Amino acid sequence: MAESLRRLVKTGSFSLLQEKLERWNDSYLVNTSDQNVNRCCDLIELTSRLQGQLFMLLNLTSAEGGTYGGCDSLKNRLLPWLSQGFAASTKSVTSDTSLSIMADAADKERQLVEVQDDYERQLEHLEQDLNTSRGVADELRIELDDTRARLNDERQVSVGEALISADEANLLREKISSMEDELLEYKTRQGTLQDYEVETRRLRDDVLSLREEKAILTGRTEYLNTSLPASTSPRLAKSASNDVVQRIRQAHLVTRFSDMFARDRMDAMDILRNHCDDHELNQKIVFTCVQEAFHAARKAFRQYRTKVRSTLTLTHVGPDTLEESVQQYINKNGQLLDVHSIVQDVLLAMNTHPTIAFPAEVDFRVLTLFIRELVKVSWSMSALPLPLDIATARMGELYDENRYRRSYDSEYSAPLVAHYIWPALLDSNNRVLLKGEAVTRRGASMGSPRRSRSPSRAMSPRSRSPSPRRMDGAFSPSVSRGYSPRPGSAASSFTSY
Repeated sequence: MAESLRRLVKTGSFSLLQEKLERWNDSYLVNTSDQNVNRCCDLIELTSRLQGQLFMLLNLTSAEGGTYGGCDSLKNRLLPWLSQGFAASTKSVTSDTSLSIMADAADKERQLVEVQDDYERQLEHLEQDLNTSRGVADELRIELDDTRARLNDERQVSVGEALISADEANLLREKISSMEDELLEYKTRQGTLQDYEVETRRLRDDVLSLREEKAILTGRTEYLNTSLPASTSPRLAKSASNDVVQRIRQAHLVTRFSDMFARDRMDAMDILRNHCDDHELNQKIVFTCVQEAFHAARKAFRQYRTKVRSTLTLTHVGPDTLEESVQQYINKNGQLLDVHSIVQDVLLAMNTHPTIAFPAEVDFRVLTLFIRELVKVSWSMSALPLPLDIATARMGELYDENRYRRSYDSEYSAPLVAHYIWPALLDSNNRVLLKGEAVTRRGASMGSPRRSRSPSRAMSPRSRSPSPRRMDGAFSPSVSRGYSPRPGSAASSFTSY
């Protein structure tokens, strides 16, 4: 029976039947009626042959089961089907439905076979993976045993080393404690040495002062007598010129004034540029800030000095003069405390200044930080034993090469100053310590005409009544030397102490 089934499979009769059905389906519309009938007869003959072979296989299969082999299946399935004429349709199932059911059954059987094959392949892969995992697990178990053995050996070794390291740690703690004690001792000695160094420097300064006083007493400082101002006593001038405070503070203040020209002035110009595009006007505003700040700081310092002198007059005793005692008190306690009031005075003076104008919607308070630094520097310069001062400057006067340098945009052949950018710094003998900067123009006015203010500024709350216009002749170079400006103006010249 098995051989007959194998031959039926090899012949591929059912595949041939399927191919003929497909070809007939493709050429059905082209063929004639006779050709279609012949094709159908061929298929019926082929089907009958296949049914004969299948009946033969059915006979052999039932014979292998004995006398009653397959009896139930024959009674329930084959006999009813034969009685109805093979593929005759029943009441509930049509021929198309029976064919579709057969096709679905074949597809399901095919899918079942494919699923079974996939299951068998996956099972083989799982078995291979399981064998591989078992091998890896065996290797890891061997490595774990080796690691455990090495760990036990190292543990035994570390126990012995721990005993040794504990002794070493105790020795190190003892050494650290001894070194900390030595460090404390060295710090104590270092503090003592620092005290010795401070005392040594103080003694050296005292020796230097004594040598200078000896030189003064022996008559080797005649050059000081020619450079003393008329309003200063000789004794106070000699002690001030030799004072270390004067030399150190003056050098620091000169450097600070130079830094303000290089950095702070440029920062102020940047702030003004955000509110006003007139570069020349911004330069005039910065220069006016410097003038008014120095004037207000000197005025406040004069009041402070007068107050100190009146206070020390009641309790002054000793070999030093009253002026020397006042200067010594200022050197120690002359720090500027009330900066805010002086800054407010500067802002008030700038709002009423006759040569500058500014948009009404912007206040000069944007320069408050710049004015504060100027006031501090001016106060420190006024507090020196020999105070420093800025040079008096007016627009339209002759250019002085000894005190100023021209700006990059100046006309170098012009003899008159159009406006100033930065003032010159002078010592108590009117010697130039730092040059200022000026802008020279041809046709510059000899006077200082007042800028016309905008109507909106005139109506602003902080506007003031305009100052009276000065006569042009009062600002000429020949007359300006003897001219005494109004008190409190930026153009007034202030006396030095």
